[in-house]
Amino acid sequence: MKKLFFLFILFVSCSLQAQYYYIMYVSVAQEDIAEFERKETQYWAKVAQSNIEKGQQTLWALMKKVGTAGTNEVNYAFVNGFPSIEAMANPQWDATALDGMDPADAASPYTTYEIHNYKILDNIDGEGGKYWVFNYARPKNLSGFIQENKKMWKPYHQKAIRAGSTGMTDWGMGYKLYPSGQDESTIMTWDGYATLKDAMHALDGSRTDWNPPKGSKMSEYDPDGFRLRVIWEQVKAIN
Repeated sequence: MKKLFFLFILFVSCSLQAQYYYIMYVSVAQEDIAEFERKETQYWAKVAQSNIEKGQQTLWALMKKVGTAGTNEVNYAFVNGFPSIEAMANPQWDATALDGMDPADAASPYTTYEIHNYKILDNIDGEGGKYWVFNYARPKNLSGFIQENKKMWKPYHQKAIRAGSTGMTDWGMGYKLYPSGQDESTIMTWDGYATLKDAMHALDGSRTDWNPPKGSKMSEYDPDGFRLRVIWEQVKAIN
């Protein structure tokens, strides 16, 4: 009961200045990729820019999966950030930002697989991130996982980013709001890197300079490790 109460207080405190985001996973047929990327980066990016300028949105990014992961046909994802849960639940898409183009003509060829909604718990915003590792977890001790990431892993990553020793440019952590359930991850962390090589190095386990921070209990909090880790290439981002 005490653990549940602590977790409730933790999430309330995070909500005071919280931002939110959702990831919409989509599949695009191989023959439609060129048209899809053109319409999204030339037309719908303008709509997102308009939303950001109006304060209705904080981020829009189009991501392309590097290789494959899982059994679905997802090969792209949209990341949309919002200043509040109300804005995320009711996103506004102003068609006038298309400069007179009929929205039907700007329609982009993709199929939505699913949408995951998150609350940002902490992050480090850097520059130069081109490849992103999305890490999905369902830790045994959720509150311990969150607190250690805030108090130990965030400073650890900040030091690496400042030193430029690993190619890492960004880091963040989000709590999954929906969907939820026994088979779903509860936390996602993300790591930004300048190059695909740097992102791959983060996964191969051979770096001797990436030892866990002293005193880490992550093997206790999340004994099974990340459930899934996927690399995404950033096609275009606006914030």
